[in-house]
Amino acid sequence: MRVYRLDPKSGRKQYPKQQDGCFVLGDPKHGNQKHHAKNQVLVRAEMIDLILKGYSVRLGTDTAPSMVRRNPFVDGKQLT
Repeated sequence: MRVYRLDPKSGRKQYPKQQDGCFVLGDPKHGNQKHHAKNQVLVRAEMIDLILKGYSVRLGTDTAPSMVRRNPFVDGKQLT
């Protein structure tokens, strides 16, 4: 299963970043502080369920990693 987002400017695919074999997510309960390392959530498999519940996912971009919540795709189908 491939999760990605299309870059709104270039249209290129951006894939989730991993840390220690886990995907890096941001918990919505931390509001605008969810992107900080102390608030990150590391998950292995339940990433899609958490994205549907409002969690953000850290994606690799051309410049710097980005925490996003909108327009994720799973196997070519848009989730939100």
